[in-house]
Amino acid sequence: MPWNFLEDRSVRSAEDTILQLEQLEDRQLLDAEAYLIDINPNGNSSPNHFAELNGTAFFAANFGSLGTELWMSDGTSAGTQLVKDLRSGTASSTPKYLVNFEGTLFFQANGGSEGTELWKSDGTSAGTQLVKDIFAGASSSSPKAFAELNGTLFFEANDGCNGRELWKTDGTSLGTSLVADINAGSGSGIPNGLFNFDGTLFFSANNGSNGTGFELWTSNGTSGGTQLFADLWPGSIGAAPGEFTNVDGTMFFDAYAGSLGRELWISDGTTTGTQLIADIVPGAYGSYPGELTEVNGTLFFVVNANDASNGTELWKSDGTSTGTQIVKDLQAGSASSYASNLVNLNGTLFFTANGGSNGYELWQTDGTSAGTMLADDLIPGSPSSSPRSLANINGTLFFQANSGSQGIELWVLEVTPPTLEITPDGGSTSADPILFTFEFSEDVTGFEAGDIFVTNGTAGTFTTVDANTYTLEVMPTADGDVTVTVADGVAEDLAGNENLGDSATIESDRFDELPRIVTGSDAGSGIVRLFDESGNEVMSFFPYTAAFTGGVRVAAGDINGDGILDIVTAAGPGGGPRVQVFSSDTSPTLSGPLMDFYAYTPSITVGLFVAVGDVNDDGFDDIITAPDLGGGPHVKVFSGQDGSLLSEFYAYNPTFTGGVRIAAGDIDGNGTAEIITAAGPGGGPHIRAFEGTSGMQMPGAATNFYAYAANVTTGVFVAAGDVNDDGLDDIITAPDAGGGPHVKVFSSDDGSLLQNFYAYDPSFVGGVRVGATDLNFDGFADILTVPGPSGGPHARAFSGVDLADLANFYSGLPTNSDGLFITGGLSVEPLAKPASAPFFASTPETGSSPPESLLSQWLQPKKAWTEDLDELYSKAEKIDQLFSGLGIQE
Repeated sequence: MPWNFLEDRSVRSAEDTILQLEQLEDRQLLDAEAYLIDINPNGNSSPNHFAELNGTAFFAANFGSLGTELWMSDGTSAGTQLVKDLRSGTASSTPKYLVNFEGTLFFQANGGSEGTELWKSDGTSAGTQLVKDIFAGASSSSPKAFAELNGTLFFEANDGCNGRELWKTDGTSLGTSLVADINAGSGSGIPNGLFNFDGTLFFSANNGSNGTGFELWTSNGTSGGTQLFADLWPGSIGAAPGEFTNVDGTMFFDAYAGSLGRELWISDGTTTGTQLIADIVPGAYGSYPGELTEVNGTLFFVVNANDASNGTELWKSDGTSTGTQIVKDLQAGSASSYASNLVNLNGTLFFTANGGSNGYELWQTDGTSAGTMLADDLIPGSPSSSPRSLANINGTLFFQANSGSQGIELWVLEVTPPTLEITPDGGSTSADPILFTFEFSEDVTGFEAGDIFVTNGTAGTFTTVDANTYTLEVMPTADGDVTVTVADGVAEDLAGNENLGDSATIESDRFDELPRIVTGSDAGSGIVRLFDESGNEVMSFFPYTAAFTGGVRVAAGDINGDGILDIVTAAGPGGGPRVQVFSSDTSPTLSGPLMDFYAYTPSITVGLFVAVGDVNDDGFDDIITAPDLGGGPHVKVFSGQDGSLLSEFYAYNPTFTGGVRIAAGDIDGNGTAEIITAAGPGGGPHIRAFEGTSGMQMPGAATNFYAYAANVTTGVFVAAGDVNDDGLDDIITAPDAGGGPHVKVFSSDDGSLLQNFYAYDPSFVGGVRVGATDLNFDGFADILTVPGPSGGPHARAFSGVDLADLANFYSGLPTNSDGLFITGGLSVEPLAKPASAPFFASTPETGSSPPESLLSQWLQPKKAWTEDLDELYSKAEKIDQLFSGLGIQE
């Protein structure tokens, strides 16, 4: 869009000129930040000879009353101002050929009395001064063709004695001197197109002898090291090479090639490696390639001959004849777009061209025909704004163009992609979320919470602070690095420039790995209780209803992969085969495909046993089920990730109806859990181990054995844990009702007996249920036990190393003799967390809500049971009764 001044544009003083802008209608710029700065309100400022210094554009411009002088701009109206009026009044110093040499601006200018000479500037008025009056007096040395080599600035100049020759400067008057008098005497060698290629100065020059004309010369910065490099066109006319450009270590240039005319050449810095690429336009005139410019490893240039096929258009080359071709014929046929003013802007080529209907306007290309398009029609329709002097200033396009009403003025086009900085703000050790701030370098649109990828954390509240600042709360899911990442191209600025991505990481140290013990009732009240490692009750809940008295079987693991221990429950006899999963952080039933389901036909009411383990190594613990007494030995494995049935098999003879007790553990060290089974009442103490995804019998010393005498038919309970810290989960067993409290631990490595003890009074025959977890973090799994019916709710934990008493507590009232089930596990939870609350779910049979009168039973207070254990078991029988019954049929 064109711009008008908001206030009067009269100038108080040249150095203090402030430009203010206003947007008008009917201008379709690429970006709201692409605008015109009207330096000369009374005419054309015609800015040109742009150069960058410390991120600021310096250039020559005509203010009218001040003439053409040195100006600077940061791309804003307020930051566009005169640097210094080198030649006071309306006369012009006319700065040209501006170049940044080691942080100082060098250029030619006419200060008045000394003619056009070498000047320098640090960007301030006081720091803008004459370097040396090379052609003493009012005459001009007119230095130009600046190029740096090994910390020295080289250029062409005329001192009045030696003609136009090769000079150098270190920025001081004493350090400014003639390098070589190429054309000896008063004649001029006219070194032109100076270019540093691989540490050597290349240029075109004429030594006035040997009939070589203007040919390719080199210099190492000394007189003796300045010499003819190659006579490309033998004879007196010369090849006149120029437009030197480095493309990935190859120097491109244009030069005459005799009868082929002026064409495109390449050089690797050796004479043998200097050769013609292609005769682009046959004939004596040649293609006359110009404005050679590198973009992304490709040379772009303009074929300036009126080729009958294409006219004067934009071309490109990869350094081969076949790879030298037209980019796009903007004006089809022999008509010409007259592409010019080529510049590489952040990997995109911008240039001026006439596409036919829009006049001479600003174009851009990615090097393909489809990607060559009008960037901006500054004057809509057929009139031309004629952009010129295009320059890349720190990623922003500066140029001159004619807006029509304001004349030829300074234009700025912002095409730099918005950058992003992500900053985490505290929260690494507290219970609060970590706040990540996303700050773009400019206003963007399209940025959403879904564009942020979070690792080891859960995304929370996403807030738009303003158009370039956003925040996201992230709650870590485990200790370690929490990383948020934003990819490239998810948002764009007002110009349509896509953002550059970023990522940030902060280490979270807010979690404790907490050992947990879970008990479920065997009969009576169907309550589940969660305890810490010392037997302090953390919470309790009814997975079904308080009215259900069939008991609840429990297992523990991380089903949903959040690091928090999940409690898996199954109803006992009288309940349907419903499995539910609850989070141990006091949340209600978890959601997902495997959090509430029927493992078998809903009409089956024999009760279930459950176990948990990752059988397929997908990072999610899977759920294993088996029927209780009255059901067949039908084991099923359900995926914790998607709920699919991973495997199913019969652990024993399909006709056996004593039920199957199950556990899961890695008994072979392959990183996945195997399924361990034990027969229920009526079957022998037969322990088996199966591969979890196939249901196949596992090989090994402890995968198919009898834990007790073969004629023991009380049934056996089973658990798994690495009791001896050898990397393999060992197998823990205990008899069911009718057998004594005789606990055994078998090595999964060789089947040897690791532990062998009585968990309670040897005379107790109510059966013992077992579990395992590492309560004291010594690397050894500890053995958990609870008694069956007729025993009190006495939970115990024995050290896996030496059977030391680690925990000893009551799960519920000491007078309760319904029996318990037990399991254990580790939960990764925040150091500080909100208060827990009990919860409930519907019954497995009907799904109905419990009556109001039962609410007081659900809201169980948290308790720690520490009463003494003396005389707890009054109904003991002799341990000899353990050894009776029949073996299982197989």
